[in-house]
Amino acid sequence: MKKNRKLLGVVISQPDSPYQSRLLSGILEEAFQLDYDVAVFSTLIKEGLSDEWHQGEANIFSVINYSALDGVIFVPDTIQVAGSNKRVEKDILEKFDKPVVSVDIESNHFDSVFTDDIQNIKKIVSHLIEVHDLTDIAFMTGVKGHPHATNRLTGYYEALVEHNLPIDQSRVFYGDFWYFKGEEVVQSLVDDPRPMPQAIACGSDTMAISVCEALKKRGYRVPEDIAVTGYDSIVEGINYIPCITSSYIPADDTGRRAVWLIDSLITGKKFSDKKCNANIILGKSCGCNHNAAEEFRKKKARWFSESYYGEFNSDSNFMLESLITKTDLEAYMGSIAWYSYLIGKQSDLYICLNEDWDNMGETDQNSSYRTSGYSKTMLLPLRKKGDDARVNLDCTFELSEMLPALYEDHPEPKAFYFLPLHFNDRCFGYAVFSGENNGLDYPGCFVQWMRYLCASLESLRRQRSLMYMYKKMAENAVTDLLTGIYNRNGFNLYAEEIFRNAKTGGKRFTIILGDMNNLKYINDTFGHAEGDFAIKSAAEAFKTACSENMYCFRIGGDEYVIVSSAIETDEEIERIKRTANDYLKKVNESANKPYSINISIGVFSETVENYESSENPFNIADERMFEAKEKFKREEGFDYRKMRSSN
Repeated sequence: MKKNRKLLGVVISQPDSPYQSRLLSGILEEAFQLDYDVAVFSTLIKEGLSDEWHQGEANIFSVINYSALDGVIFVPDTIQVAGSNKRVEKDILEKFDKPVVSVDIESNHFDSVFTDDIQNIKKIVSHLIEVHDLTDIAFMTGVKGHPHATNRLTGYYEALVEHNLPIDQSRVFYGDFWYFKGEEVVQSLVDDPRPMPQAIACGSDTMAISVCEALKKRGYRVPEDIAVTGYDSIVEGINYIPCITSSYIPADDTGRRAVWLIDSLITGKKFSDKKCNANIILGKSCGCNHNAAEEFRKKKARWFSESYYGEFNSDSNFMLESLITKTDLEAYMGSIAWYSYLIGKQSDLYICLNEDWDNMGETDQNSSYRTSGYSKTMLLPLRKKGDDARVNLDCTFELSEMLPALYEDHPEPKAFYFLPLHFNDRCFGYAVFSGENNGLDYPGCFVQWMRYLCASLESLRRQRSLMYMYKKMAENAVTDLLTGIYNRNGFNLYAEEIFRNAKTGGKRFTIILGDMNNLKYINDTFGHAEGDFAIKSAAEAFKTACSENMYCFRIGGDEYVIVSSAIETDEEIERIKRTANDYLKKVNESANKPYSINISIGVFSETVENYESSENPFNIADERMFEAKEKFKREEGFDYRKMRSSN
């Protein structure tokens, strides 16, 4: 299918987190300016759950049809599900021969861009020197060898050099970008015979918080005794007491630069890289009296009043309850469309399911559900564009398309976010959010909303599976397992109902009763496997003779019944008998068995206003069948080798 415009693919994880959200905002802003559509393929989380859940998350990368893309922006550092970034890289190398840009990780195969952490760290450390007259500043960067850690340490070094301060490697510490190394760093400083440093600058807010906690534990006041700064300006740092002086990671600049680079590779235009614009978000941890937390809360209050996040957490949100009570896929999709208001109305929503998403018929003994990849043909049961939601369980598309909407005409560039639908490692399909906005601009409930969707799909699958099993149990209760036609229970259930309908409507009630003539001989002489063949052949003869509104039963080892209130003529009865016997004649001629399969038939067919139940008509048919059997016995002498049919 022909695309509306060039399409960039972005491979990333956790698109709603602060860094990824800003990165994507920059990518989309610049891509839209250059008239690219963007398809974002992402997991919802980076790490922290079970291996099975991670497998289900990472499966989203298998939806990518690289032949449909004109360029790929790969953000491997965010893809922390074990081995997934290497598998994606391998796929790109094997399946894609167009431009690729790697973000924040040096690649031997692709061009790369790196987030410019240097300028912001340099500005934060310079602030400590210039504004607070601090000269003894320790620095805690991230994991040794990680490019972010290296760049942030470089920013620290450059600030010292520009201010003619010596670089003391004993004041440099490697951390974890998280909360676990602050205690270790502070203890090292305490154990140093020299006085404590005047400030500790950190390469992330989480590390800064861990340092503050370790200092407080030992009686040091922040910032009165020791100033502390962070980097990345996350909510936890802003709301910490004292609020952490920090800086946003310039990820939006990185995103724009990645697009400039890939566009130059696609079009041949010259790529001109730029440094980011450094900025500081002042807090109180450095010694400034700036309440970043209060400003953030005011901003958040405005955002909160305009968002649906509060409504998601309200007592009146029954999304999960509504979804898990659904047993019908159509009703379920209608509820999904309705509850999408909780994450905003600005985007289109598509639910794409595998054809075998519910793996109907699965049991504990037969558990072979899909864990990797997607079905060649995908279902598209929900397509919601703005307020227009359409549920169509018959709508399908080929997986190679990824999503039909990618190829539809839209006057402005769009972003399409592909996100996994799964429960643990069980793959259901994927959801796609699409819009013309500059990022996944959803409230804080977005991931929880998606997890509700995944959990409720599993609930729907289980309920459908139970209903399927109950149906099979009910069918088995009235179905003969050997022949597939109704059994004695089915006869007891349906024959009387057919009789009553015939009696009420003044119609003929017909019972055609057949009995095999030689089953015991076949079983005793040739074995029960041959007996089963004969039983199934006789059942198939009766089933073949049935027309619409006729019911066929096996009511004993060698007895068969056709029951109907729709037969109106004797000629129709003769046709049924003839069809059954002709079928068996062909079996006897073609199967080359050392025995023949024959049925004696008795018939009752008349109006039943003078009968109380189906029992009397059945007894009459049984007597006539016995007469036919006696006739067959007299004429054939039970010579089972004769290849002829009865009556």
